[in-house]
Amino acid sequence: MVYFEHTPDYGAYLLMLFLYYVGAIALILYGAYINRKFLMKKRFVWVDMKPGVVPFLKKFLPWLLIGLMIWSFATFKLTDYYLSSYSFTFSGTHLTGGGVVDDLAGNTKYTFDIDGLKRFGVPKFGLLKGYKLEASEREGLLIKNVDQTVVIQGYPFLPVVKLYIYDMKGNRVVGVHTAYMYFPRSPSDRLRQIFDFPFALFYWSEGGGPGA
Repeated sequence: MVYFEHTPDYGAYLLMLFLYYVGAIALILYGAYINRKFLMKKRFVWVDMKPGVVPFLKKFLPWLLIGLMIWSFATFKLTDYYLSSYSFTFSGTHLTGGGVVDDLAGNTKYTFDIDGLKRFGVPKFGLLKGYKLEASEREGLLIKNVDQTVVIQGYPFLPVVKLYIYDMKGNRVVGVHTAYMYFPRSPSDRLRQIFDFPFALFYWSEGGGPGA
C-alpha cells in the first residue's frame, strides 16, 4: 500500500522526472552550445576573446556544475519520493549521518535499532535520509511485502544515490548491504529490482505512464 500522505505533489514529481531525464542534460548542452565560439581557432579581436579549450572550460564550467547539481538533486528526490511513499515513517534530510540517526532515535512512530545502525554503519556525509519501509502490494496472484530500514546517500555532481539497506530480524538490525540508483534507470524499475517489490506512485486505469 502507498502511504498517500507521504506521496509527492504530482507536479513536483513530473518536474523531477523531467530534470532527471532531460532538463539537467539540456542545461549542460545549452551551456556548451552558447560558449562554442571559444573553441574556434579564429581570434575575435573586437570582443577581446582568446579562443581555446581553457577559455571554453572557464565559461562552460559554471553551466556544467549547475547542471550536475540539478541532476544529482533530481536523482535524490525521485528516490526519496518512492521510498517516502512506502515508508511508515522517515527522518528529515540531513548532510551528516549524525543528524539522520538523531532523527530516527527521536522518532515517535517507530523504535529504530539505533545501536544496530551504528554497529553496521551509517554514511557520514552527503545528502542523507532514513526510512522505515513497511508496505504490501498485490502483484498478480502474489502479495509482496517490504519491511526494511533504509538510509540513502546522494552524491553531489553525480546522478547516483547509494542505498544502505539494513537486514532486519524482528526489530533488530543484523546486517547491511548496499545498492545504487543511477541514471538512466527508471527509479520505479530500479527500486523494484532492488527490493523485489512493485514501487509505483501513480496509477492509470488503462496503460501506463510515469511511475506506473
